[in-house]
Amino acid sequence: MLSSIARGIAAGAAGITALNAASYIDMTLRGRSASDTPEQTVERLARTAHVTVPGDEQARRNRLTGLGALLGMITGTAVGAGYGALHGFGWRPPVAVGGLVATGAAMAATTGPLAALGVSDPRTWSATDWLSDVLPHLAFGMVTAATFDAMRPRRRARRRFPVALRC
Repeated sequence: MLSSIARGIAAGAAGITALNAASYIDMTLRGRSASDTPEQTVERLARTAHVTVPGDEQARRNRLTGLGALLGMITGTAVGAGYGALHGFGWRPPVAVGGLVATGAAMAATTGPLAALGVSDPRTWSATDWLSDVLPHLAFGMVTAATFDAMRPRRRARRRFPVALRC
């Protein structure tokens, strides 16, 4: 079980890299700015926990940006850990199905808190907004599932030698 979770964490980290790459490609192609929802989420979480992010305006903004990125990495590796735990319990979907499940889990783990904290309301998102959210999460899910599958121990086929060569 622990090895499945560890592989899941590593697969989730690979998935986060794919999600970030897909987001940066989208930003490059469309000329859009980075989303500030991770920073807003951290700010709302801090406020809810009665914690102050220290620093003058610039330092505080930089800390929120760093914490927002770290929150995304933690979320992705946690989803990967959950994916590995499911495998540890015997769940063995094809990579495409596992990738879609990981996509849905990552979207729920990111969009749910946005809505719950009042940072954003997905019901008001445009088709473009949804596409900008779904495609990077799809990259996350597929890379997570494919990486996990690639790291799975495979059973070796035993070599069969002619009887004359057996000792």
